[in-house]
Amino acid sequence: MDRLDGFARSAWERVRSGYYSVPASRAPHPTRSLAKAVRERRGRAVVAEVKPRSPTEPDLLRGRGVGELARAYLAGGAVGISVLVDPDHFGGALAYLRELAGLGVPLLAKDFVVDPAQLEAYARAGADCALLIMALFRRGHTSRGPGEMIDRAHALGLEVLLEVSSAEELEEALGTEADLIGINSRDLATLELDPRRPAAVLREVAPRDPRPILALSGISSPEEVRALREAGFAGFLVGTALLRAPDPAALVRELAAA
Repeated sequence: MDRLDGFARSAWERVRSGYYSVPASRAPHPTRSLAKAVRERRGRAVVAEVKPRSPTEPDLLRGRGVGELARAYLAGGAVGISVLVDPDHFGGALAYLRELAGLGVPLLAKDFVVDPAQLEAYARAGADCALLIMALFRRGHTSRGPGEMIDRAHALGLEVLLEVSSAEELEEALGTEADLIGINSRDLATLELDPRRPAAVLREVAPRDPRPILALSGISSPEEVRALREAGFAGFLVGTALLRAPDPAALVRELAAA
């Protein structure tokens, strides 16, 4: 069993345990469009991530609160906040969505989605967009296919960022109703990074599609952002580099201005 299979198994355990059976947020807010926010930045959109830990780094918050980090990201010009929901491998929590729902920017719920119950929990907790992973559908880990899962997300008022990692997956994603598409430089089976993958996949497919396409994972410098923007990416999801940075707001500002 590789890493992605393990993430999927843990997600199913959380579904069965009732982890996603949460009450609605006490302060519901109008859904905010991440796709629109990315488009408006014209290739300079940074989606900044709140991630307490990872399978390789046990403490990324280093005593900071998720609200403190999110406000720093917004001060630097982030167009949205990616919020880890998986508590088992990334220290995430649905409560983080509720805590950040009042910030006035789109929130992306980042998790390993295998069942619509998870989407329902994100909507109740205040998310605006949900991450779906094409590889989970292709491996048979989900209770619904991508089309049905995207339809369910839309019915709940959520946009969908559909993650891919190959040209074949990108071709399939382009045939769905996902609102945004992301190309990951990280192999979720091994967690290894290949910074060249997003541009190579986009170049191979060369999609003529109005939807924003984001580069995901492993981005840490203005030079990388410039190269990816020139390759055709509309935005960039950045996590670990911001969490390691002594001044997260300054790094967001540098990346957004690259």
